[in-house]
Amino acid sequence: MDERTIVQRNIDSLRDVAEITRSVGVGVMIENVPGRFNSAVQLAPILDAIHGSALHLDIGHCNLSVTQNTAGELIERFIDRLAHVHLHDNRGGHADLHLALGMGNLDVAGYVRQLRARGYDDTITLEVFARDRHFPTSSRDRLRAWWDPAA
Repeated sequence: MDERTIVQRNIDSLRDVAEITRSVGVGVMIENVPGRFNSAVQLAPILDAIHGSALHLDIGHCNLSVTQNTAGELIERFIDRLAHVHLHDNRGGHADLHLALGMGNLDVAGYVRQLRARGYDDTITLEVFARDRHFPTSSRDRLRAWWDPAA
């Protein structure tokens, strides 16, 4: 299937969803995902076509299946439509590892500073998948340490 058809089918489906959710007072967020919808150029046609939609930014996904991390460009382009952030680390490539902050190669501190500098002050969910409770706790503490000085 060609790219235009894929984008149009997503737009058509999401318009239907948005119409229903709007009638009950619920919004629609679109999350960036590795592959076809992980950059500002790829997401803009969909977000712009769906009235009232918001971006659900997954910073870990921005580092997957790309030649260059897309988090910075997504923050800059969609800061006014940013409604939720998922935060986790990884090592790039194709594996969505959901590592504790600092265990991969993402500049998580830099993206946290960018979010704060651009005025984001909404929900950030740590998506750290680990059996050891130390990893989510240490990630929470790192996030707080990076967030507070940026104020």
